[in-house]
Formats: sequence, structure tokens, C-alpha cells
Amino acid sequence: MAMVRRVLPTVDRAGTGAFGGDFKATNLDLVLVSAVALGLPPAAAWLFDRTGGARASLVLYYGVCCLALVRWRKGTLDYHQPSHWPWAIFLPSLLLPLASATINAGALPDTGGPPHGVALTLLVWAPLNAAAEQCSWFYVLDAWRNRWPEGRRRLLATTVGALLLLLLVGLIHALFWARVLPLAEATPLRRFAIPLNAVLTLAYGLLYYRSRSMWPVFVLHLLVNAQLVLIARYSILPDL
Repeated sequence: MAMVRRVLPTVDRAGTGAFGGDFKATNLDLVLVSAVALGLPPAAAWLFDRTGGARASLVLYYGVCCLALVRWRKGTLDYHQPSHWPWAIFLPSLLLPLASATINAGALPDTGGPPHGVALTLLVWAPLNAAAEQCSWFYVLDAWRNRWPEGRRRLLATTVGALLLLLLVGLIHALFWARVLPLAEATPLRRFAIPLNAVLTLAYGLLYYRSRSMWPVFVLHLLVNAQLVLIARYSILPDL
């Protein structure tokens, strides 16, 4: 438990206000996050197939599960001044978008999106996704992590929350984003994509809990989104 407390600190030293990672979870939160982790990905995929576009799925994902639900239950989206900027984690993590771009450069197809579509995707979708997506991810983890204050139950619940977070991330990409974003072709470097995404998810978590703010996560996530849009010349407009 000492290791858990070092990684997930609970004292807001900068006085930046309530940190959502410390919210008091109830059994209702466990039900809600389990429904999100297990139900959101197939629901988003079903809506995409049913409507022929991503608009309804994005409203459900971003509007309901990432923003409204998290704001209601946590009381904050944590877009406030970081308690401190975790440079020792943040600077090395900037290598991750570069590594992702290296893998994607030879694997992502050139979708040939029109310049205005690529620009809108880069300037609207990329930051919106980077701002919203991980709010739901960390709500899933925090609901379980904070349900019991200490002891073995807290450790077990934190493990369950971490597994559900990884399940949500994996399923939303496999079931929904695979329908929307350009699919990478098989290349020798593609075998590193899954381990890289696991490290990237860990980096998001470390940045969030060490800074007690979503801003460092947003910056890193935005860079990851931007390299995908630029390499594939991807426009999301036809998929809306």
C-alpha cells in the first residue's frame, strides 16, 4: 500500500481545489463505471452502425460518459492548475508520441483527406478527444480505488479498477475507434504498438495523479492525436 500511496498522492499541496482523484466513491459509482467499461464500447459501435456515422456515438462517449457523468460524480474534470508540473515524468513521456509516429509512419494509409477536413480534425477533434477521453478512464479507476479507504479491500479494488480501465481503453479502440479512424497495416514495427499503448496509458495515469490535474495528460494526448491526423491526412468529417 505504501507504493500505491506514493504513486497516487492524496494531499493537494498547491491548494488548487478539490482533486477528482480523491472523490468519495459509493456503490453507485461502482455500478456506473462497470456499465461504462463494459457497455459503452459496444453501445458506441452499435450507434455507429445504426446511424451510419460517429456523431451519436461521440455524444454518448464524450458528452455523457466523459464529461457529464464524471462532472456529476466527481464534481470536477480536474482542468485546474497542477499542484506541480511533473517534469521528470512529462519530459520522457514526450518520446511516446514520437515513438507512435515512427510506428505509424509506415503503417497508416494516406487517406487523402481534404485540407479543410484535416485542419478541422486537427484543430477540433484532436483537442476535444484529448480533453475528454481520459476523464472517463480515470473515473473508472478512481471509483474502485476510493470505494474503500485502506487495507486489502482497497488494494483489491484498485486492481479491479485498473483492469476495468484497461478493458475500457482496449474495447473502445477495438469496437468503436476501429470503425472511425484509419486502420494501420501490418508492418514489422506494428508489433510494438500494443506495448507502446500500454506504456502510454501508464504515463497518462502517472501525470494525472502526480500533477493532480488533467492538463499534462491533455498535452500528451493531444500530441498523440495530432501525429495520427497528420500522418494519415485524416479527416473525421465523412464519418460524422
